[in-house]
Amino acid sequence: MRVAATGGMEIAAIVMASGFSRRLGLNKLLLPLGEGTVIGHVLEQIGRLGYSPVIVVSQYDEVLTQAQAKGFCPVRNASPAEGKSSSIRLGISALTGLVEDRGLPAPRGVSFFTGDQVLLSDKLLTGLQEAFRAAPDTIVFPAYDGAPGSPGTFPLDMAPRLMELRGEEGGMSAAKETPDRIRLVQAEPGWQGLDIDTAQTWERVLTLWHSEWQQQEKRVFG
Repeated sequence: MRVAATGGMEIAAIVMASGFSRRLGLNKLLLPLGEGTVIGHVLEQIGRLGYSPVIVVSQYDEVLTQAQAKGFCPVRNASPAEGKSSSIRLGISALTGLVEDRGLPAPRGVSFFTGDQVLLSDKLLTGLQEAFRAAPDTIVFPAYDGAPGSPGTFPLDMAPRLMELRGEEGGMSAAKETPDRIRLVQAEPGWQGLDIDTAQTWERVLTLWHSEWQQQEKRVFG
């Protein structure tokens, strides 16, 4: 399974939204946030920033319905217990199908998003896009207080290796095999990388959402 990149500079997005939220005890993707939900915010931001195509992999009907309503490609994950690698493989397979079967232009790279990072600023994501477009053979990660994290952007020549991932292996496992290709973009502030794993992190995300993060977004992009 191989998709050759075209001369264009489009970046696809694969949203991995199949987790069980075991530590939180309820589906974090459907938690209310602003005028919508956690996953709704993530999908709206990805669509606004021009990723194309956008593939959403989930075990949840509600998430797949939201994805389809936005014109994205919904992909059902029937084996979510296998771990995050199952969403990666399903996403890449769907991207291959969109390009080879439906004739969509092949993107130059693909960014892998989690469904619960709602504090990422448009400025950071735009910076990641620009970094990849400037060096499309690299693997680009945001760095949160010095540590690389999600969303990672990969050139399509990495797709075969990503398809080999199993269990809870993520893209970082594959990227570390070619450290010379990794490029980091510093995230300021570092708390943008927070995801929602526990009631405590959800409370912190909400506090930031309603104060610093929201005001920053309004100043820069409002």
